[in-house]
Amino acid sequence: MTTRAQRDYKEKMAAVTAAVEAHAAAQAEAEAQAAAEAQAQAEAEAEAQAAAQAEAEAQAAAEAAVREQARQDSAEVTRGLLDPVTILQLSSSGHFAQRARGGRNH
Repeated sequence: MTTRAQRDYKEKMAAVTAAVEAHAAAQAEAEAQAAAEAQAQAEAEAEAQAAAQAEAEAQAAAEAAVREQARQDSAEVTRGLLDPVTILQLSSSGHFAQRARGGRNH
């Protein structure tokens, strides 16, 4: 090879090497981006699951509180802590049924 041909060959090889390195860098960047997106997706799913769990626990606690209040209301009636007129008024107004369903006092 002549000096000119050798120089051209070295330039072409340098260009090919640079192109291969650029391609490898771009591929590594794409893989890093995909990994970051997968991590973000996993974190979002974990947060959504935690929120759903917290909501279910809050709902269960609210239902337990309603049941406890209904039990206490029933116990008051059973023990005679409410006079017969009040019991009649509460029963006719649907108070006990509403409390059992989770409603508020009238």
